[in-house]
Amino acid sequence: MFASLRKINMKLNPSKCSFGEEGGKFLGHIITECGIRANPKKIEAIENMQSPRNKKEVQSLTGKLAALTRFLSKSTERSLPFFGTLKNCLKKTDFKWTEEAEVAFQEMKKLLKELPTMTALIAGETLILYLAASKEAISSVLIADKGQVQMPVYFVAKL
Repeated sequence: MFASLRKINMKLNPSKCSFGEEGGKFLGHIITECGIRANPKKIEAIENMQSPRNKKEVQSLTGKLAALTRFLSKSTERSLPFFGTLKNCLKKTDFKWTEEAEVAFQEMKKLLKELPTMTALIAGETLILYLAASKEAISSVLIADKGQVQMPVYFVAKL
């Protein structure tokens, strides 16, 4: 690898490189022997948020949730009440934080405390795809079959 890097005159930043480690932080996720977990700082940022009071705070919330969608089952469907508060919100006076959005916000906070540990794929491993569809969204989860245990690999949700 180093020979290839030297050939194209590419240099590595030693403070950003790690070799032979068994775990740590990588691309915003926590990698361990057990699997891949969401960054606790990103979860904590949402858990410590107050209910949004304006359009910008809702946009901030949805952005923070987007960073955790890999770990959230049916994330789009659960976020619909937040998107609803942004719909037709062109001026500051148009913003309305609804009771439905507040309930979804509190449920999301509870859900974030119990995020699953994801697993990495292994070549030749049996995979299962589960789909869920509603009027508003379609969601799926890719599961790795590890004998007696099924471990999630990735969640996807779209409007």
